[in-house]
Amino acid sequence: MTDITFTPADYPEIRRRGVLLNAKILKKLSKEDAKTCGRHLGIWHQKALVIDNEDEIDLFADYATYGYRPHGFNMAEKFLRLFHKEADDFELALLRGMSVAHYAIYQVEETNGTDTLKAVDVFSKVQYKLIDYQLAKIAYQGLILAGYLIDFDEFSIQTGGTVLVTREILESDEVMRVIDSIDDNQLGDFLSNPANGAKLAKAVVSAAFKLGQASNFGHKSL
Repeated sequence: MTDITFTPADYPEIRRRGVLLNAKILKKLSKEDAKTCGRHLGIWHQKALVIDNEDEIDLFADYATYGYRPHGFNMAEKFLRLFHKEADDFELALLRGMSVAHYAIYQVEETNGTDTLKAVDVFSKVQYKLIDYQLAKIAYQGLILAGYLIDFDEFSIQTGGTVLVTREILESDEVMRVIDSIDDNQLGDFLSNPANGAKLAKAVVSAAFKLGQASNFGHKSL
């Protein structure tokens, strides 16, 4: 097995290969898994998923891959554990990062307008160097986003299920229930627990669907 270390220059290939890998992972999702994820997000109605457009598909796929943790680990880690023989070295390196992706609400501090953004975690105050060719062109200082991040040695990327955090989403019952449950002295470390990240992901994404704001931010899933 070849040890692969990703650099910012690998971003286009990470995105291209990541889309293909994500499709492989989602094919392992059972009908019961899809039903459970749909119920989590409030989009399972009359025995079927109710999804209206590609952005909503991206949000659902992202939650199913990272936020859904039926046995204490996400679907990327399940694929890594059970189906690693179906992945090449590049995909295995990606899967190792995807299996420990973490949820974050983060604020953009700076963008170079081309490929790189600086952002700060609203909870932990951790600084992120995000590589994202699309996001770097449309983001602006003060923009608040929520979604899963994958950390590599020199940089991080967003997984694709990114939600623009509006006042309506932040003040939604789903999100407020999670935030109100956090002790003040635990705020900085709250999302370091993957189960808490999944809880907040479920709240944010379900609120976005309920409020009709699932399509308010362009993205492509990884």
